[in-house]
Amino acid sequence: MLPAAEARPTAGLQVLAPRRNAVESVMVWLACLVACAAVTSSLAVGAEPGVWEGAVGFNGVYRTGSWTPLLITPATATRVWVEDPDGELVGYPAVGDTIGEGTGNPPRRFRVRFGRPAGRVLVEDDRGAQAPLRLPVPLESTDEVLLVIGDLPSAERAARLLQREDGERIRVVALPDATGLGPAGLDLDGADAIVVCGSAVTSAPSAALAGVDAWVRRGGRLVFLAGASAAPPGLSEGPAAAWLPGPAGRGGRVVRMAPLRRSAAIETYSKAGRPLDRNVLGGLEVPFFEDPEAIDGAIEAWEGNAPTDLPLVVRRAHGFGTVTWAGIDLDRGAFRNWQGTDSLLVELLGGRSGKGGRSAEVNRQSLDLGGQLRMGVDRFEGVLPVPFEWIAGLALLYVACLYPLEWWLVSRGGRPGLAWITLPTVVILFAGLVWWTADRWKGAEWRVRRADLVDLDVAGQIARGTSVFGIWSPANAVVDLGAVPSTAGLVAADRTAVVSWYGAGGRGIGAVDCPTAHPSLASVPYLSAAGLTGLDRVPVAASSSRLFEAEWIAPLTELPVVSTLRRDAQGTLSGVLESRLPFALQECSLFHAGWTYDVGAFDPGTRFDPESGKGPRTLASFLTRSATVYDRTQTQAWRVDDTDVERILEVAGFHAAAGGASYTSLEAGRLGRIDLSPLLPIDRAILVGRGPAGTAWSCGAGRGDPGPAPPVDDSPAEATWRIVIPLDKFSVEKRSP
Repeated sequence: MLPAAEARPTAGLQVLAPRRNAVESVMVWLACLVACAAVTSSLAVGAEPGVWEGAVGFNGVYRTGSWTPLLITPATATRVWVEDPDGELVGYPAVGDTIGEGTGNPPRRFRVRFGRPAGRVLVEDDRGAQAPLRLPVPLESTDEVLLVIGDLPSAERAARLLQREDGERIRVVALPDATGLGPAGLDLDGADAIVVCGSAVTSAPSAALAGVDAWVRRGGRLVFLAGASAAPPGLSEGPAAAWLPGPAGRGGRVVRMAPLRRSAAIETYSKAGRPLDRNVLGGLEVPFFEDPEAIDGAIEAWEGNAPTDLPLVVRRAHGFGTVTWAGIDLDRGAFRNWQGTDSLLVELLGGRSGKGGRSAEVNRQSLDLGGQLRMGVDRFEGVLPVPFEWIAGLALLYVACLYPLEWWLVSRGGRPGLAWITLPTVVILFAGLVWWTADRWKGAEWRVRRADLVDLDVAGQIARGTSVFGIWSPANAVVDLGAVPSTAGLVAADRTAVVSWYGAGGRGIGAVDCPTAHPSLASVPYLSAAGLTGLDRVPVAASSSRLFEAEWIAPLTELPVVSTLRRDAQGTLSGVLESRLPFALQECSLFHAGWTYDVGAFDPGTRFDPESGKGPRTLASFLTRSATVYDRTQTQAWRVDDTDVERILEVAGFHAAAGGASYTSLEAGRLGRIDLSPLLPIDRAILVGRGPAGTAWSCGAGRGDPGPAPPVDDSPAEATWRIVIPLDKFSVEKRSP
């Protein structure tokens, strides 16, 4: 038997053993949980790329702020969630058209807008489960993209010649064919210009060519290289047939191929430093059209004594965009290596602007005209910023009441318990004062503001609407938004608009290229409706605003004007313009080439004769508000802090005619798509005036939300109306006085 002194340690060990076992068990369980979590995470990460595969943009090239096609495999994906500029997720549904029908595993097509360069992208399946999708880094919204359909090595060299003063170069994206392109113009929203080789058209799906055609009509810039590939019956049918030179509103018809015996016209037009090899001309043929005299547009290069003898380069209007046709296949033969092909392609794309300057370089990443329009729409009547003096004064007074005043009251009587009364009193008093200050400057009513633009093309008989809509909410709310055309019966009533958030370009606060999301007070996901016709359950925080945009395009049911306008020998307009609109246009002006005519009020049935007025004035002086004082021309400087919405739309709508960035010191940004300046010198006159709103917005309480519906009043809204009018082809001489 052991002594008592030796038994005590043994007893102590018996007491500590259960505790040690318990601790060891807990540690083992924690280690198991950590290991399981690590294994699960590694499996999830490893399985993630195999679950969803995405093809975005043009071979992985896409741009923030632009509508972008996104193909998801497998087709069980039902919705894609992408961040907007505020960092909130927007759920985009799948579109109806599919790619790769008949294959074993066709992808699902989506159209989304990326609001942040490094934002989250989640894919949701038919069971509601979400998984992240990794995509390549997008281009910035300020980058220019040239999409080339076909094999054209000179495109990269031409991009170097078009390099900006600050070193920025156009990003060239080459596609061997148009097979992967979608049938909607929105799929090409990320391209600034498109070059299509005629050899790639013959094998391209008609749906893809229809998408390119729709993109041009929306305001795109297309260069079509179709020489021998346009030989009959090559492009006699299909969407590409409308890209050949022909009468206004119609494509041309090639009757035969004519031999090109001299290359002087092409060499002069391209400003080539080296002549074309004469051996190349042997056997070279170009298309000859059925009625060259009726060709609509400007014949910029031709062979013969007159432009209509054998047109080689024709720039013409196509809807609200332009098509530049060249009768030579630059992707074939000696033209692939000819030095002049690079400069020729530069001229076909519009040439070097030679404008911009250092001021445009400074503001390119921080602000553009789209951002300035955002500032203009984001100014609501009755909603004013609280003066800084009030904010600073309230802050200083609050600090003074917390320490010197309250300390003096509590310490003077030696009663510290009094702080239980004084401190809540000070907090409640200042909370009420802050609430009164916000109500005094911000108000307690819903506010709405918009910027509307309506374009009508008489030759193509189509209408286009562009609208920016801003709401200011006095309280936390969830709203549903939608938009439809409102053109007094000029378009069909069943048309809808594409609705999305509005984001400014650049890297400024709240812009789409900002690396950090704009801090939002209502960070809740919301949905894009089917067909992109609206937004559902959009959160709006109290005392804050949100901006949205809508765009629609529809065929005209009625002609807005009847015109006999034509260009005379002096380059001015003659003829008569008669209104067939069901409403009056106010403050109207008629633009053509570099001239503008004062029309004034244009009531229904009114006739206007350009020769009966004071005569034209220069368009640049009209847009820049120039005036002659003591034999000196004074130009009104452009203010980047100006918030006049009508003035911003006026300059953005003819930005190049006003001088471009050399006048505004800003790039057009996303508003470059509404610039109609390229149409002015190619047999088009444009009537501009103020009329009723062209887009009707609906804004109500979100589905299932008990909050009040924000009121939307369309009655006082106005829009800028622009009517694109084709000129009669044959010029006439002015009558002698």
